[in-house]
Amino acid sequence: MTQFTAKVIENIPANRLINLAGLGSVGDRDLNTIYLQTGQLGEIPDLVSTGDLEEGTETTVTIKNNPIWTVEAAQFLPAGTLVQCAEDGRVKDYRPEDGSYIGFTTHSAEEGQTVSVVRKSGIMPQSQIETMSMQQEKPKAETTKKKASTKKKKSDGER
Repeated sequence: MTQFTAKVIENIPANRLINLAGLGSVGDRDLNTIYLQTGQLGEIPDLVSTGDLEEGTETTVTIKNNPIWTVEAAQFLPAGTLVQCAEDGRVKDYRPEDGSYIGFTTHSAEEGQTVSVVRKSGIMPQSQIETMSMQQEKPKAETTKKKASTKKKKSDGER
């Protein structure tokens, strides 16, 4: 478990996905401060809020390495649905054109309810061409040539 202090740059409700605010996202940035913002559509989130966070406040972030996050649903989600971050830090069903997925639901949830999400991020190809381009090439088998023997064969007369 690890803890650090971070500054919240906007109001973030409980059970929302959070990202670290990158360079250029905060004016007059203190280079010794970590900044937090709401996750956006298709992004892979860094954290999830467990309580309401108020803009301008500092909060203690605790990293527990928990593979399951409790997040608010942006729509009805059946159990086993592959989900992604919605515009407001909630989760919605995965659409490849909207970016990365972040995991799958362990149970169904109505819009506004919380849902447990098993964290597993990635991207699915949108077409067969993308599928083919994502496949890794098999390594070529190394060919070895036998070197011709340079040793002189001893004749029966030499020993």
